[in-house]
Amino acid sequence: MSEITFSNETVQYMSLASKYCGANIKDCVIEDDRIVFVVEKGDLGVAIGSKAKKLEKLRTLFKKNVKFVEFDEDKERFVRNLCKPYKVNNIVIEGNDNASIVRIEVNPRDKSKLIGKGGRNINMIRILARRHHTIKDVQIV
Repeated sequence: MSEITFSNETVQYMSLASKYCGANIKDCVIEDDRIVFVVEKGDLGVAIGSKAKKLEKLRTLFKKNVKFVEFDEDKERFVRNLCKPYKVNNIVIEGNDNASIVRIEVNPRDKSKLIGKGGRNINMIRILARRHHTIKDVQIV
């Protein structure tokens, strides 16, 4: 887990998203055409809104794809949340508490989708996993 520092742009995105969706936002990662917000545990439904109206409002406001991920103190549950909407069959955490390696087992047909074009999805999962837990690497098997 690393110390998280936010740029002015990131703080502005978090503030606007929190204002519009009413959820407690813990973190935000901005990448080209998408923004991933990490919300406090229990705030995911509030953030998305009824019939995903709040989510759509933010997509229109930011002109980017917006995704919400629910935070969890438990490494395994947090990694599962990062992998949604894909079904994770198994998660194995190897190593000690200071630098663990997470191996995610998914359905073979979902593997390429979870990795993403050019590895962009797995890179986002790695970034967020490292920021919130003592995880050295995340691998898809």
